[in-house]
Amino acid sequence: MLLIKNLWSILDEAAMARDIDILVLSDLHLGTNQCRAGRLYKYLKSVNPKMLILNGDIIDIWLLDFKKWPKKHTKVLAYLFNLMTANVPIYYLPGNHDDYLKQFDGLSFNNFKIQNELTLDLNGRKTWFMHGDKHDKSVNGTKRDIAIRAGKAFDSFVGFNRFINGWENFLGVKDRTNFSKSLKDRTKSAIKKNNDFEQQYIEEAALNKVDTLVCGHVHRPGITKVSAMQNKRHVDYLNSGDWTENCTSLEYVDGKWTLYRYRYNYTKHESVLKNVRFTQSDIYPFLEKQD
Repeated sequence: MLLIKNLWSILDEAAMARDIDILVLSDLHLGTNQCRAGRLYKYLKSVNPKMLILNGDIIDIWLLDFKKWPKKHTKVLAYLFNLMTANVPIYYLPGNHDDYLKQFDGLSFNNFKIQNELTLDLNGRKTWFMHGDKHDKSVNGTKRDIAIRAGKAFDSFVGFNRFINGWENFLGVKDRTNFSKSLKDRTKSAIKKNNDFEQQYIEEAALNKVDTLVCGHVHRPGITKVSAMQNKRHVDYLNSGDWTENCTSLEYVDGKWTLYRYRYNYTKHESVLKNVRFTQSDIYPFLEKQD
């Protein structure tokens, strides 16, 4: 009976999965305390993508420790492998945390391809996909080793934060402590003040007549329209966010991009998946000066 019940549950989930033309995920950070693998797996089972773009920082090679690899993370990898066997085109665009894979640019295995960048024509719109770390001075060159050490310290801090959250959940505390997100947001804001790398991508996109730029890296999901400073060309700037704090993805269906966020209701202990729209000032403060 139990076997039949489980089988029926699997078939029911498959029937309810939403069809998506293109799914973009970034900054999963699999292998770390930061990754919300349980939520990610539930989300993945709710969708049926015809193409998957893994836009960097998927497996966190910087912090990888197989001795501490969580079982939930294996379930995510198994799902991705199942997509491969189902002949779904998968593009892996490495970021800074999985930069080791950048040396394999152009490598392909059946429907799985590693590319540092990807350009697609989507309904006549030139769409440029990349992780977004190339011009980030805080993670490249001589600062790379510092970034790795800081990442390891932060991951330990996240583990401590999750321990506190566990007790808060047990005690029924509604307003949960999130030291780690606050610390990361402040760090990212400080970096942006002296490192305007996102604006460089906007300028490059406009120069190359790109209509839509899709990035990850900054852990700030959003969909907004920007005009370049040099030629004033408008570019749609999309960021898929992350699965460490925001739990967001970009879905392309019937010629339209939508940002989805996975929420967990701690009061009712249930998951809520919905499309969201962020204001420009909330997500990209550096764009406030744009038209």
